[in-house]
Amino acid sequence: MRLSRLWFGLVVLTASIALAPLEGSAQQAILLLRHAEQTPTGGMMEGDPPLNEHGQRRADQLSSLLKDAGIAAIYSSQYTRARQTVEPLAQAVGRDIRVIQKDDLAGLAARLSTEHAGEVVLVVAHSDTIPKLLAALGHAAPVEIGRSEFNNLWFIVPRADNPPLVSRLKL
Repeated sequence: MRLSRLWFGLVVLTASIALAPLEGSAQQAILLLRHAEQTPTGGMMEGDPPLNEHGQRRADQLSSLLKDAGIAAIYSSQYTRARQTVEPLAQAVGRDIRVIQKDDLAGLAARLSTEHAGEVVLVVAHSDTIPKLLAALGHAAPVEIGRSEFNNLWFIVPRADNPPLVSRLKL
């Protein structure tokens, strides 16, 4: 049931991307997700914890799911858990991971709009930066991500003179 809902969502998204005209220098689509599950540490975000076993399985599943999505660029924060989330996909599609500073959301939004015209771009971020990045991309609706939510995938279709089209899927 869960997989069929995901495939239905992907079909709807693909149709909306295909039907949405490319405007200006906007990307074809931005795929945005939170890093996978991490190894617990003393505090919520102490240090730079790696993925745990479940997180590594999720990273492998994401690679299988997204390897044929036409991803032209992959961005990740500097943290190990974010990079490890996309390493299997980066290897599968032969792309380097472009490391960005976690809190440089304005810089990332600018790079996305200027360097990736007509491309599909994947960004791996964090529960506290995803809402801010969505806002920087023009999405006005508030977004909340629970501390234990690692299964969200946002599809963003930027539009030059309008807010982006945004879909949130649960994986």
